[in-house]
Amino acid sequence: MTMQKAVALAHLRVAYEPDDDDEDVVALPALPASPPQLLPVPSAWWETSAVSSRVLTAEPEEARASRMFVRDLLTRWGLADLIDDAELIIGELVVNAVRHGLRAVPSIAAVSPTAPPPMRLCLLRRSGEVMLAVTDPSAEPPTPRTPDSARESGRGLQIVGALSYIWGWSPIEGHGKAVWAVLKYSA
Repeated sequence: MTMQKAVALAHLRVAYEPDDDDEDVVALPALPASPPQLLPVPSAWWETSAVSSRVLTAEPEEARASRMFVRDLLTRWGLADLIDDAELIIGELVVNAVRHGLRAVPSIAAVSPTAPPPMRLCLLRRSGEVMLAVTDPSAEPPTPRTPDSARESGRGLQIVGALSYIWGWSPIEGHGKAVWAVLKYSA
């Protein structure tokens, strides 16, 4: 399935709300769960000056603050066309990091003061692409699930996969992982 088809199906699925009275409802096929790509990078890469980042907390308003950080940075970079997709991607990655990534740490207070923050939002701009990433302390790879129509969750990584050029994860030795997505733009 092409990326354009996946995005079109995702938009259809969001816009499509069948009436309970309608017996002629046509079921839309489920989007395939795109597997994440494993990209081993040196752990120190996320700490370089080329990466713009901010520390994340487990507070409920963190996803909103992260979207604003991304919006402001992309606006400064002259990449306003990427804002909508980037905000959706970052919102999903932050929620997943809080929901799943923090389970690996028994207590945030137990983390060494010299260790990197347990969660960070990172952006890297290269010629023709922007990499959006969220780091968390869990070493477990992200696992896309097939959405269940009865559940409200399980679609986040499918959204990330549908909106990004490519997405995946990178282990960070001794500090968990980074889940990332790449958006392309015309340079």
